[in-house]
Amino acid sequence: MIMKSEGRTRVRFDSVHAADSAEHALRQEKGFGRSSVQIARDGRTITIIVNADDVVAFRAAMNSLLRNMQVFESIEKDITEKVLK
Repeated sequence: MIMKSEGRTRVRFDSVHAADSAEHALRQEKGFGRSSVQIARDGRTITIIVNADDVVAFRAAMNSLLRNMQVFESIEKDITEKVLK
């Protein structure tokens, strides 16, 4: 039995600029194969929707996107700390 999978996550950034940068980078992601990704932004919030042919493909796509979000979070934290010094 193959189960189609769909998931959605929303990430809110500290600034519109940070959300814009993250959106631009995420839109470069291609080649998920058995899954598709939709990305939408509303101000400081990015919504990511993943549709996949199976749970393994869903997990792989979502892990990749969330790893990228973790990188963006780390970069924003570093920038903020340097500005405040």
